[in-house]
Amino acid sequence: MSITIKDIAREGGVSIATVSRAINQEEGLSPKTRQRILEIASRLHYHPNLPARSLVGKKPKALGIVIPQTSEFALSNPYYNELLKGIGARTNESGYYLVLSFLREESYARLHDHHLAAGIIVLANRLDDPRVEDAATKNIPLVLIPGDPNRKAVPSVDGDNRDGIFQAIRHLAGLGHRRIAFLCGPMNSKYSVDRFPAFQQALIKYHLPFRKEFVLNYDFGQEDAFVQMKKLLTASPPPTAVLLMNDYSAMGVLRAAKEMGFRVPRDVSIIGFGDVPLASMTDPPLTTIREPFQEMGYRAANMLLRMIDGKKLARRAQTLPVELVIRDSTASPGKRRMSQTS
Repeated sequence: MSITIKDIAREGGVSIATVSRAINQEEGLSPKTRQRILEIASRLHYHPNLPARSLVGKKPKALGIVIPQTSEFALSNPYYNELLKGIGARTNESGYYLVLSFLREESYARLHDHHLAAGIIVLANRLDDPRVEDAATKNIPLVLIPGDPNRKAVPSVDGDNRDGIFQAIRHLAGLGHRRIAFLCGPMNSKYSVDRFPAFQQALIKYHLPFRKEFVLNYDFGQEDAFVQMKKLLTASPPPTAVLLMNDYSAMGVLRAAKEMGFRVPRDVSIIGFGDVPLASMTDPPLTTIREPFQEMGYRAANMLLRMIDGKKLARRAQTLPVELVIRDSTASPGKRRMSQTS
């Protein structure tokens, strides 16, 4: 039979309420008493019955993390891993657990309605996804990363997408690039909605031409990036620099360039977005825009916990600064390639 708080109370000669306060980190106990009860609980191998506590208290001690992607895509993409590190750090501090769900069609509110999570963080939701509105309408505590410009009332955390694009274009312009391409994500993503206009505006600011054929959309993944990069490099003349939506897709882009005989960075420079650990391990190491993903996750979890506790948020939308990290995938346009294609 499993150990209950009654068993701990009997062993320690204290009341059930005292055991409950000790285990739930509530006030009203001396440090000595709390420590003694926790030692008894550990010795008896006590584990809380989370579903039962949720049903009794109507507030589960867990946060729901929803990734509207397949588990294969999400678990292989370091973007999600870095966000989860930050979320996990904050929940560990608060004593909460995480419930991770790779939902595709189901309602986001399901985790809350089934008493599995007290609130929900949605990572990289689509802007045309009605499930966000459904959860918000039900007044379920909800935070988005990166947010939704059509639902500004829903709290969110994001990096400064516009400034990141401007930093990237300024860097490339300073190196002498004029034929700059952009592998943009689908336009139902806030990342694309923010970054594509910024790309156009940055080209204007630095007196660079915009070529429609140098902007291709892809699904954020490596394989589609590989396909679209090959299309870019068959242009006549091809771009001398390519800006990506994330570092994860850099592997596909680098592979495409190599297969087509383009050397990075001499023949084509590449800039990623994110600066996940993968970025420093590519060949060559990737120049990229560093986003503070772990800090973003930490803040999103903190916002959600405040909402669960009924506290007001000082800001419903938090935008964190980003910075350019220069590595070996960018350089001035190579003379050999330029002389052949200009």
